[in-house]
Amino acid sequence: ASADKNDVKDGEDPNEDGLVIKYANLAALETVGLKPDEWDRFIAMPDQTGTPKLPENPVVIDLPSDMKGDKKYVGGYSKKIMRGTEEGDDATSIVDAHRWSIERSSLIGGKFVTEVLGVAYAWEEWLIGENVVCRPGGVREERLREEDIEESIKVQAASIRELKEVQGFGNKDQEVIDAVQELMRLKSVLEDLKA
Repeated sequence: ASADKNDVKDGEDPNEDGLVIKYANLAALETVGLKPDEWDRFIAMPDQTGTPKLPENPVVIDLPSDMKGDKKYVGGYSKKIMRGTEEGDDATSIVDAHRWSIERSSLIGGKFVTEVLGVAYAWEEWLIGENVVCRPGGVREERLREEDIEESIKVQAASIRELKEVQGFGNKDQEVIDAVQELMRLKSVLEDLKA
């Protein structure tokens, strides 16, 4: 998604900081719950004078339209961009995103001048609520938390001990082999989360 901060003449800008969306790919549209043919509810199109005009029934997001300080790029950026409903925990947040300043440089009066045009955002996944990780193409998975995986490892290890000590299975029995494979899978998932 790409945004800049402009005065919107025809209609009020619903974003507090004057955010105007100028570009959004299919993943950005999917993030805010829109289909590919609903882009016009998200992107401000210029009128005859070139002034961005807000769409009717717009989807409103909360993203800063400028970079604070001297930073031109930020990685690992996370932000809640849409509030959820009162009934449930369904707020939308981008996670591990990248954001960077969009600039135009030119020579004016013999001086090199850089003008900030806006901020671009890119992300590969987003959260709905706290527990659903989404990716483009309709992928939705339960969010894995380190503490949950650690607890699953403890439960699986106890299950293996129970198989061997109480039920009398040996290391070569299929029940133990399957349980150990699951334990190894859980440990691998935990390593990936910590990486």
